[in-house]
Order: sequence, then structure tokens, then C-alpha cells
Amino acid sequence: MGQDKPHNLIDDVIHQRTRLAIMATLAGLESIDFNDLKAQLGLTDGNLSTHLAALERAEYVVITKSFKGKKPRTAVAQTARGRKALTNYVNLLQGILDQAK
Repeated sequence: MGQDKPHNLIDDVIHQRTRLAIMATLAGLESIDFNDLKAQLGLTDGNLSTHLAALERAEYVVITKSFKGKKPRTAVAQTARGRKALTNYVNLLQGILDQAK
């Protein structure tokens, strides 16, 4: 019965504050280095890895591992599905906030 209420439609994967920060950061970028994202958001390796794993399971991000010379590099990018999910999330939240006015 209450499933059609806007607050019940919020994407729980994105709604968690750290994952929202990750998704918002990725929104304007083609990709970002794991360490740069970690530094920008003030997270630990483990914390960022855990949240990225949840976003990756939802297919909202893709993680690419490569080498730059002999140094390992991990890049994170938002997928088309992730961009759409973030847009839907923002629009839904905006609608909820507009009703509060």
C-alpha cells in the first residue's frame, strides 16, 4: 500500500551518505584513481572498498585495475546505469523536498 509513496522509492544503495558522496563525486568525471577518491572523501582503503563493492554489485560503478609502469592503479568510473540511478535519486529527492515547502 505505501510502496508508491516517494520516500519508499528512494534507492537505498545510493542513499547511504558515503555512497552518495562517491556517486556525486563520480558524476562529473570520466573516472578517478582510487587513491584520489579516497583522499577527496577522507576515507580509509577498507571503507572505500566496502562502499565501492556495494555500488559495483548494483552495477553503478566499474572498477578497473591496471599498471602504470610497475605500479598498480585502480580506477573507478560511474556506469550509464549509475548515472541514471543518481539522476532518478536526485529527482525523487527534489520532489520530496518540494512537497515540504
